[in-house]
Amino acid sequence: MSSDVETLRKAMEGFGTDEATLIKVVANRTNRQRQQIKAQYKATYGRDLVEDLKKETHGKLEDAFVALFTDPIEYDADSLRGAMKGAGTNEDTLIEIITSRTPQQMAAVKACYQKKYSRDLEADVKKETSGTLQKILITLLQGKRSINTAPNQAQCAAIAKEIFDAGEAKLGTEESVFNKYFGTLSPYELACVAQNYHKLTGHTILDAIDKEMHGDSKKAYRTIVYATLSPSEYFATRVNDAIKGFGTNDHLLMRILISRDEIDMPQIKQYYKQLYGKDMVAAIKSDISGEYQKLMIELCDH
Repeated sequence: MSSDVETLRKAMEGFGTDEATLIKVVANRTNRQRQQIKAQYKATYGRDLVEDLKKETHGKLEDAFVALFTDPIEYDADSLRGAMKGAGTNEDTLIEIITSRTPQQMAAVKACYQKKYSRDLEADVKKETSGTLQKILITLLQGKRSINTAPNQAQCAAIAKEIFDAGEAKLGTEESVFNKYFGTLSPYELACVAQNYHKLTGHTILDAIDKEMHGDSKKAYRTIVYATLSPSEYFATRVNDAIKGFGTNDHLLMRILISRDEIDMPQIKQYYKQLYGKDMVAAIKSDISGEYQKLMIELCDH
């Protein structure tokens, strides 16, 4: 760590900044290592590393460096606050984070949000959303998802039938049933229910969601299934969301690459190739530029 601290300081002191060295060091360390580097930098030089990085870089590169030195739980809290402050609400960000994190992670995010912003996350989500979307997000924020890793087949079959009866089997949708199970089943239980739903109906539980839900609520329920049963595939679609069409959603691209860097980046790249028929790194490279591009590509490739 001491050599990293010295390398980073040398890259920033004097006239000009050696961005290539900053990128090489920062992108190839874990978040825990970055936290240690930040602490040792302060102890060695009496300076705040993040503040030095902010002075020496700018724009999207600066934003990415700051995010990389932010604890993952705090980063989620910051992203949720950013999605709700000011005019309008970024429902996609709320859906992505709240539906894809574990109960333990969300409990930590809620506590961090309260401490950092002196605001209640659940109250803010309730204020910024409505209807079916609000209900499922609030349910997930209760952190009551099961941790059962050995689901009972008979119980899963009964739940699948209950979901069918509450949706496709009737006129209208009994949303409370969907909310109850999609907000509380463990990944293993949800997978088991999905399998039994297919046996019962001949089509997938995602097909049922498409028929019974609309708009952001449909997106939330689909994300619960998708991010729970195939998270790497889901986050590959989020990378595509960030770079498709005109312009780049840089906040989204940064969040996915930074938050998944230590979890499943190779798998995300594989799914991206399967889904879109092209190399994810090349697609990102063609959409962004400069030192920011080099940092994002280093995250994908290290």
